Amino acid sequence: MRHRATVWVLALLLAVAGATRASMQGGPTDRPKLDETAAARGRSVYAAECINCHGSTAKGGPNGPDLIRSPAVLRDRLGSAIGPTIRAAPSAHTATVTEAQLVDLSHFLRQRVEAITRNRTTTATINVLTGDPEAGRRYFNGAGRCSTCHSPTGEFAGIASRTPDALTLQQRMLFPTLARSTKRVEVTVTPLDGPQVTGELVRLDNFNVSLRDPGGDYRAFSRVPGVQVDVHDPLAAHHELLDQYTDDAIHDVVAFLWTLK
Repeated sequence: MRHRATVWVLALLLAVAGATRASMQGGPTDRPKLDETAAARGRSVYAAECINCHGSTAKGGPNGPDLIRSPAVLRDRLGSAIGPTIRAAPSAHTATVTEAQLVDLSHFLRQRVEAITRNRTTTATINVLTGDPEAGRRYFNGAGRCSTCHSPTGEFAGIASRTPDALTLQQRMLFPTLARSTKRVEVTVTPLDGPQVTGELVRLDNFNVSLRDPGGDYRAFSRVPGVQVDVHDPLAAHHELLDQYTDDAIHDVVAFLWTLK
């Protein structure tokens, strides 16, 4: 009897161990072979039904999430996950996509995911010239307000020829610095007593502000109630645009600037 109980205990332990090992394993590792022809058809499906919400690179936009990082896309096997996801939100996906189109769309999205994965290495440069130069010109002169400070025939003339590649140009557009400029961030401090002081900003936090006045002297002030601090940042408009840009606007402007050879 004791021997039979021992056997049952061992069997139970083996079953638990097996279940534990199974639960620690990841999801399915089988990846369908990418069909480039199907992916090309899927690109047309994507352009017709998905691009307005998910963007030209499938990385999302104002009206739709990033599909490159989507669990449904990453787990999809020939439409097995993206199909139910589309059908689960009929109000957002009003178009009727056939089963064959789902398979093609699956191949296209897999192609996009693998392209992004490859570009995480240093062996390939990300292609950022996917926008419309004419739309970029309109944004530059209109909604982006770029032309209020910059001119394509002035300091931006030949900017593409002076920049190593389009990716560097995009980074400089999004995150410009004053390193190559004579302009500096200035601050005006109005203390509780004494004259107003303006100079180049040295440091600013919630408690103190310091500057170097036109004579080169270092001045520091405590930010107590009543002390007024006004910062004049030449790059303020660029910082504001970071909260307003869409992916399309960024790529359109870069495509336009790249024409300025």
